[in-house]
Amino acid sequence: MIARNIVRIGRFAAVLALFATPAMLGCEEYVKPPIAGRQDPYQREQIHLASEDLRAETALDKPQISRDDGGLLHVTVPIRAAINKQLYIDYRVTFFDRDGAPINTTGWFTKTLTPNVPDQVIVNSTSPLAADFQVDIRYAK
Repeated sequence: MIARNIVRIGRFAAVLALFATPAMLGCEEYVKPPIAGRQDPYQREQIHLASEDLRAETALDKPQISRDDGGLLHVTVPIRAAINKQLYIDYRVTFFDRDGAPINTTGWFTKTLTPNVPDQVIVNSTSPLAADFQVDIRYAK
């Protein structure tokens, strides 16, 4: 019986030694792998709304785009509050060059939309290199 217990203790010690040895030998701590980003399945749009609620409370039309004699890009986005109350929105615009690289992003501007009355967000680029744009719209902060 004693011999059997010695064998069991010996096996336990051997298993314990297998797990304890790396720690006792000063192995480095476990390093977590980096977290890779996941690809967005959606393409960038020209108009982005921050929430479904804002989408339901506004009506947008296709942006009107033109260039002036200096080559600056002018963008007009028709928008209106599609509910019976005033909406307070913030908007900002990012302009991109022909390769899709951002040229500049404006700060946030606040606009009040009168209930059911057509209005517009009007912006223009500061560089003739602007080839595309993105307008982000959220509820005013």
